[in-house]
Amino acid sequence: MGMLDAAEAIVIESGARHLTLDAVAARAGVSKGGLLYHFPNKDALLRAMLERLRKQLDEAGKKKVKELKEGPGREMKAFILSNANRDPRKDQIGSALLAAVAHDPGLLRSARDDSRRRLTESMQSGPDFKRAAVLFFAVLGLIFSELLSLSPLSNKERNELVEELLRLAEG
Repeated sequence: MGMLDAAEAIVIESGARHLTLDAVAARAGVSKGGLLYHFPNKDALLRAMLERLRKQLDEAGKKKVKELKEGPGREMKAFILSNANRDPRKDQIGSALLAAVAHDPGLLRSARDDSRRRLTESMQSGPDFKRAAVLFFAVLGLIFSELLSLSPLSNKERNELVEELLRLAEG
């Protein structure tokens, strides 16, 4: 098992508080020195996990764009759908990484830059900035409320919300 796979497995199975370099090394079947060669500290490991998750989200978004027919709001719809239909295992990782990002100015800057890029990409075929920003932050609000187990929505209400966001994305 790879080191990042091992780190993700620990977070999924035991929670972020059990994510230690010793636990990752043991789970990955490498020495702690071998792990430290690639990730000199826990922050470096968390940054790598965050980057991996970001790339996976980017790939999911690009795949969704290709699946949708061309038309108004195509990229925004892809953003909505790729974020609304997430993998629960990735949500567990995302929850752990959210806590890490909140305490690291470097990770916060990276996440902010990534959000700006995603917002810009989602506006390629419309909607205008104001509508795109409202939709973008509605999706982020949905994601974060679910990651933090704060969402009051039933599955039916959540699905209706996603459908309305998709309708609004068309302009």
